[in-house]
Amino acid sequence: MLPLNQQKALITGAAGGQGRIACRMFNQEGARVIATDNNAEAGASLQEELRSDGIEIEFIVADVTDSDSVSKLSEYVRQNVGHLDVLYSNHGVILGSPLLDTTEAEWDRVFDVNLKSVYRLIRAFAPLMADRGASIVNVSSIGGVSVFPNLAAYGAAKAGVAMFSKCAAVDLAHLGIRVNAICPGVIDTPMPRAFISTLPNNPDVEGIMQSFAEGSVMNRLGLPEEIVSLALYMASNESTFMTGSVVNVDGGSSLT
Repeated sequence: MLPLNQQKALITGAAGGQGRIACRMFNQEGARVIATDNNAEAGASLQEELRSDGIEIEFIVADVTDSDSVSKLSEYVRQNVGHLDVLYSNHGVILGSPLLDTTEAEWDRVFDVNLKSVYRLIRAFAPLMADRGASIVNVSSIGGVSVFPNLAAYGAAKAGVAMFSKCAAVDLAHLGIRVNAICPGVIDTPMPRAFISTLPNNPDVEGIMQSFAEGSVMNRLGLPEEIVSLALYMASNESTFMTGSVVNVDGGSSLT
């Protein structure tokens, strides 16, 4: 039997680099995948890509920063799926600038996407997950446990995801819902490259990515599959005694 055989899994941020891998790997492990992202065009591309490989998912456009949109998403799942076994909050945004140059709007945006959205999703979907031995997997960041310059808002929000996951694990235990968090290091996806390209003074994107790789004791970047593999374990019945855990997957970069 596959680890997620017949389980219903919602994956947010599905159209991103890591989200696409997650949709593929969760499906291959037997899950019925409901994928969501706020980018309809990218979602259509995701479905087409997976269908060409014989993989079927349901893609629904939703904005996790909008309470009404999240409510409509949960109502769709309730009416069309009935319940949820796995909530994988994989979405996020990186915005960075020197602390004293960070505007209130930028601060609010980072917290809304990276932290408040996780609260919204749990509030909306926990009633569909109760008494099923369900699992919530939240993506924090190594930036939430280690300090990076010019990323105060991002670091604070991702640290909040880690602590919120612990709190939610306690508060949802009576419903049989487990909650864990993953803190990835720098992963080889388009997202960090896109962030670096927004920095001033025409940055050397690949050179900076290489410096991140050299900051790992394993001397390389992480792969999205390495993050999703842990999410699969956290989501499965192989980890039924695991809740409230915050796990670094960073190649040892936080050790130096």
